[in-house]
Amino acid sequence: MKIPEGRLRAVAGASSSARGEPGRRGVALIYAVFGAFVAASMVTVMFTMAGVANRSSTVKRATIQARYLADGAVAVGAREVRRSVANWRVPPSQGSVAIGASAVDYSIRAFGEEQVQVDPSGIQTLVQPYEIESRAGVAGYRGRAHRILHAAWTPLFQYAVFYNGDLEISPGPNMLLGGRVHSNADMYLGSGATLTMNTNYVRAVGGIFRRGKHTNNSVGTVNIRKWIANPFDPSEPSEYFRMNSRSQMGSVVTPSGYDSAFTDGYDENGDGDFDDAGEWLPFAPGATEYWGPPAGYGSSGQTVRTGEHGVTEAATPGSGSIAMYEATAGGSYTIDPGTGEYQYVGAGLGTHARGYYHENAGLTLIVAEDGGSFRAVDRDGNDVTSAIAGAVTLGPLPDMRQTGSQLGGVPTVRVDLALLGASGHYPANGLLYAAHYGIGHGAEARGLVLTNGHELLARLTAVSEGPVYVHGDYNTVASKGAAVIGDAVNLLSNAWDGSKRPGQLPAASETTFNCAMVTGNTETVGSQYNGGLENLPRFHENWSGRRCNIRGSFVNLYTSQYADAPWVYGGDRYTAPLRNWSYDTAFNSVANLPPFTPMAVTVVDVVSW
Repeated sequence: MKIPEGRLRAVAGASSSARGEPGRRGVALIYAVFGAFVAASMVTVMFTMAGVANRSSTVKRATIQARYLADGAVAVGAREVRRSVANWRVPPSQGSVAIGASAVDYSIRAFGEEQVQVDPSGIQTLVQPYEIESRAGVAGYRGRAHRILHAAWTPLFQYAVFYNGDLEISPGPNMLLGGRVHSNADMYLGSGATLTMNTNYVRAVGGIFRRGKHTNNSVGTVNIRKWIANPFDPSEPSEYFRMNSRSQMGSVVTPSGYDSAFTDGYDENGDGDFDDAGEWLPFAPGATEYWGPPAGYGSSGQTVRTGEHGVTEAATPGSGSIAMYEATAGGSYTIDPGTGEYQYVGAGLGTHARGYYHENAGLTLIVAEDGGSFRAVDRDGNDVTSAIAGAVTLGPLPDMRQTGSQLGGVPTVRVDLALLGASGHYPANGLLYAAHYGIGHGAEARGLVLTNGHELLARLTAVSEGPVYVHGDYNTVASKGAAVIGDAVNLLSNAWDGSKRPGQLPAASETTFNCAMVTGNTETVGSQYNGGLENLPRFHENWSGRRCNIRGSFVNLYTSQYADAPWVYGGDRYTAPLRNWSYDTAFNSVANLPPFTPMAVTVVDVVSW
């Protein structure tokens, strides 16, 4: 049968259509599979990139954490350098510190030569470079930190005034301070009359406030010298700028005067600057300008500086340095339970070590717990008790601050320095140390009395872990480098005869003390004033109208542990002297310093990476 052509074409078309449908579905399937593959690949790439980014973030985070840990360990190493040098120890070559859950090691290495730097006023500072390095790991990633720093230590007696804690100065009559004045905390300045600070160095790690710590009442006048290179040179210009009290600021509103609390400045016309008459810069930049050098002076500097200007803590010896024995791992001494005294048990086998001054003393006096006997030992360990017996007496001393109305006085060991010199056993290295077994608090705060010391045989530093009493003119003939160091330093005039009783206040006579002093103090708490710098050396007589002359250095490193009764004025305690106090410029030379002068140590970063 013959099929017509048209039909043939129609059939042919139908046949062709039927054959092409599966092909198109195949192509679509291929595209779908390819698309799915591409999508899957893109998802895989996205996950891969996310994983890479996450790993990169993890690496970055771990690396940063490791670096922070290393930086923290280096900072601890720097602190260890500062503390070690301040306490006469060689810094350890390595150490470890726990930061969070991580233990991080660090190393310390001294390099280069120790140098002596001298400023224009003659103050000498010893400088030793150190390198500190630390490596830390977090999740297998490492961080590394380096620091080069200079440890700089300045003899504490090259400061006129140095306080580890808050420095408070608020004398009733006029007072003149010359020499460097430093506080490792805050400084509070006031006066019943005029306080004059003739220096180019007034520093506080915290702030400086024109009021008392115990009161917001800002009285008197405080004048501070504008900066010059050498305040001891009489040819230098002498210009002062007043640190205003709140009332001296007039209509300018301020919490306590022109001081560290004056943070906003005073822009009277609101023009955005502080250049117009009657306007005041905020304290931080203002201190730089107002106590900078006089107009036209040839060099630059700044007398008044605080923590806002970069003042950092100066490390000093702790109170353990004056202790007879201090607890320490690997010491060489332990307490004998039978006698209650310390006994040598072998290097590294004990629980205690001698305090620094006890360990290094050229002559040591140790009083028995019953107060009835003492033992004297020289630097070589020889018993010299009988040889110096004529120079030493034991007995009470009236101290109403410590005993109140009690009779009897505080137990003391009394050393006649002239007789000690004549005995042939004056400490060869210039360090005398005295302590008591059974030392107590208050009325039982056993101490050391120095008498007949108007002419010292040689330079002398006398140290006790209890209170020290200096009786009569001290180091006034052919003056030599001298210091007294104790839990408290007490000054007794030439007129003192030991007959004081509760309810009585014997009259003092003019007396001169040429010595540096390191002493403890009590804290100002609330409105209870601790007496301030003007009462740092303690008095026990009626000094009204009599001069107390002191030439030396005033250092307060710790809170009194034994002679810890609060400051009380008047009654049978004391009345204040006419204060003729000054810094001993002979201390500007290291050769004139008392033996075993303690150091104030700072660290200055040179470079970190």
